[in-house]
Amino acid sequence: MHKNRIFISVLSIWLALISCNLPQSIVPQAAANGSSADLTATAMAASVPGSVVSTNTPVVAAATLAAATLPPESTATLTPSPTPCLPAVVANSSVNVRSGPGTVYPTVGALAQNGSAPIAGKSADGTWWYIDFAGGIGGHGWVSGGVVTAACVPATVAIIAAPPTPLPPSGTCKDGYVFRLARSSDKVCVPPASKAQADADNAAADSRKIVAVYGADACVEGYVWRDAFTVDHVCVTAAVRSQAAADNAAAASRWVAGAYGPHTCIAGFVWREAGAGDDVCVEASVRAQAQSDNAAASSRQAINASGPDACIPGYVWRDAYSGDHVCVTAAVHSQVAADNAAAASHTWP
Repeated sequence: MHKNRIFISVLSIWLALISCNLPQSIVPQAAANGSSADLTATAMAASVPGSVVSTNTPVVAAATLAAATLPPESTATLTPSPTPCLPAVVANSSVNVRSGPGTVYPTVGALAQNGSAPIAGKSADGTWWYIDFAGGIGGHGWVSGGVVTAACVPATVAIIAAPPTPLPPSGTCKDGYVFRLARSSDKVCVPPASKAQADADNAAADSRKIVAVYGADACVEGYVWRDAFTVDHVCVTAAVRSQAAADNAAAASRWVAGAYGPHTCIAGFVWREAGAGDDVCVEASVRAQAQSDNAAASSRQAINASGPDACIPGYVWRDAYSGDHVCVTAAVHSQVAADNAAAASHTWP
């Protein structure tokens, strides 16, 4: 009995010495009543060099050891969010910025080519942009959508009410009328047909002036050249001209050789003397008429009576303005007078 006790004691010491010399990577077998979680934790701990395994806290040890064996997380690089795109317009060329959505509104400035401005709204019909513009009323202005390029426009844009339509500038023509421009300063507003007539009459002006057609000796209306001799440009009535032609034709039959030479007049006739050397024999009344016509000659010439702007028969001065001596028909003269009288009603005050 005593020997058995000594044997058991020696055996116990030997087993203890052997267990102390075992390598740390060798895990003792779990007790028969140990759980699978204990075994797992023990095994994981054993796989970590220098780790100490405690069988008293198997689950906590397993979790701790598992975390220790995981590789460190990599740090991800975050991409910065893009800058938001703001709605704006870019001018396709140099464009006007106006006080309202339409060309009837005055300009308040301009955008240079490729110049941009933020969009703050649009017109009710969507054809004009309401933009931020320092030179505009309240820091805003309007540009036509047809001359700019819009970008980053959201699906919905604020509709901005148009300001009251301004009256056209004073002195400009109302709708349906244009400046007549019978001369450059003629700003009477007339129907387009009246302007077209004025243009045509201006173009034909010289061809309707007596002086331009007949020269400086042209006669005023109602008179013609007498033509009693070559270049006889004394202006007389048509009846006197005919009388002169008849007397010229009968001249030879009224001459005889006598006291006044070979061209002495027969009884009842005298020299006409319409000009120097005019020895055509005429009745005494015709001679008196010639002297009267000669005395009135200058008053019957267009250049003296009405000036070089006298009109040929069938035309009168237009009188669209003071000194307007363009020659037109009587009907055009009347139309011009009517247009002048109605000018105020055709023009913005």
